[in-house]
Amino acid sequence: MREKLELPRFSLKERDRRWAEIRNEMKKQHLDGLVSCGAPSKWDFTVANARYISQVGGNSTYTFVVFPLEGEPTCYIESSADSILDYFKRAQDWVKDIRLKKAQGPWADVLVSRLKELGLEKKNIGVDGLAGSLDANGWFPYSIYKRILELMPEANFVATNDMLERIRAIKSPEEITFLEKAARLGDLMLEACSHTARPGVKECEVYGKMKEAMISNGGEDPTLFLWASDAYPLVHPFRMPTTRPLQKGDLIIFEIHPKYGGYFTHVERTFCLDPPDKEFLSIYEGCLETYARGLELFAPGRKISEAMTEVKKVVESRGLGVCELGIHGHGLSSLEYPRYRHHALHTDTKAIDSIENEFRPGMVFAFNIDLFNPRWRNGETGCVFAETILITEGETKRMHSFPTGFQTIRL
Repeated sequence: MREKLELPRFSLKERDRRWAEIRNEMKKQHLDGLVSCGAPSKWDFTVANARYISQVGGNSTYTFVVFPLEGEPTCYIESSADSILDYFKRAQDWVKDIRLKKAQGPWADVLVSRLKELGLEKKNIGVDGLAGSLDANGWFPYSIYKRILELMPEANFVATNDMLERIRAIKSPEEITFLEKAARLGDLMLEACSHTARPGVKECEVYGKMKEAMISNGGEDPTLFLWASDAYPLVHPFRMPTTRPLQKGDLIIFEIHPKYGGYFTHVERTFCLDPPDKEFLSIYEGCLETYARGLELFAPGRKISEAMTEVKKVVESRGLGVCELGIHGHGLSSLEYPRYRHHALHTDTKAIDSIENEFRPGMVFAFNIDLFNPRWRNGETGCVFAETILITEGETKRMHSFPTGFQTIRL
């Protein structure tokens, strides 16, 4: 077997940058070690922190990372196949100490064994994956955490409360390169829809061609892909395509998170198989006007909440209703920092305070605008639009290059 697999990977310089920044935060919080849980769910969003540290992951790989304040980290992988260790030693060069946790075996026992090897029985240990501002539930399994506490009663386990998420909010140049490649994959997916969607072609065929465009050009699964198609689809795309053949006049709306090397961007578009209803065009004009206003306001040093308040005024001035309207960070997961969504302010108000409510260079986020007209068809249908935005020192940059306009497929 070849020694190095042809997969996206970051440099050792990037690894050293990340580890130094994490350890600096650990020192501030008086942590001697860190346990990061990579239990896959939500299209692999919940493996982001473990993968950020180790570069081990992909395809819903279940991992835990034990990261000491000093010395080499250890990455555990759950599998029934011993060969997976050889695979990940060839897939990355960041972590040398990769160990196997046999399927159905106890996670707590292997993790505690390593923590004791590091002499952390009476030390402060940060736990990543418990509830925090971005995720009120967390993803660290209760049974594993409970058992760890029982096995190490003299250690002080501390919830990290989004420590890694705050670090990840500012993307490095190497990360931005990965996100640019993900954005290009998204453009190819949109082009595939333009070339494939025709009356008589099944919804699932178009969906499949779009997914093929991402995977065949170096993209990675699992990834979020929400779809809906109908003459008057619900205002937001929900989940899976059907086997129904498309018809003239159908609207196609979708939300896609093209993914490269674990990094997601976010793009939404509204397509129509000619001719579109003029009311859809009016709603979509509202999406684009709102988008343009956001690009004017998003800049380093600007208060996020202030900018988003001004953005909402555009929607209100047109008398449109909001299904979704907001921003949320993108990188190794979706719904990262920064996050401020008008349709979910009850969860995002606390989250925005965690990053000082300010746009900063290196932030990458989705700006999604899904609108409807409450005076038309009871507000049950509408248009979607979203793009991924990069904040730099000198400009606010859209990362996708596919045209922003309403996509009418002429027949």
